Amino acid sequence: MKCDHVECGSTDKVWTPLLIKDNPKGLKPHSYCIKCGIFKNIGSDKAKGLGYFINVISQIEKSLKIRGSTVRMRLVIKELEKIEDFTDSFSMSKYNQEKVLISIIKKYYNIPDRTIQQFL
Repeated sequence: MKCDHVECGSTDKVWTPLLIKDNPKGLKPHSYCIKCGIFKNIGSDKAKGLGYFINVISQIEKSLKIRGSTVRMRLVIKELEKIEDFTDSFSMSKYNQEKVLISIIKKYYNIPDRTIQQFL
């Protein structure tokens, strides 16, 4: 079930590691949801909506012209839709979304990471 995040007050923040693209950059006070406990993404790398990634998948399909790619594209989208917090800007960063997308695309398409990243 998706949470309607309620942010803690500014005095209740918790000092946790600040990660930028999986690299620690010291400690920083993070807000968290008082309902589910998830820490808020405070970086500038905000999560994108599902439509953004559907467009990326569509661009990959059109440019690579792989046989049966329409069916594969639909399977990738279905997997993204199953991930509950994929579009949750509170807990997900665009970098993490891209990592998830690349791993799912690689399941259905035999293309290298670098090719996928060109479309992101």
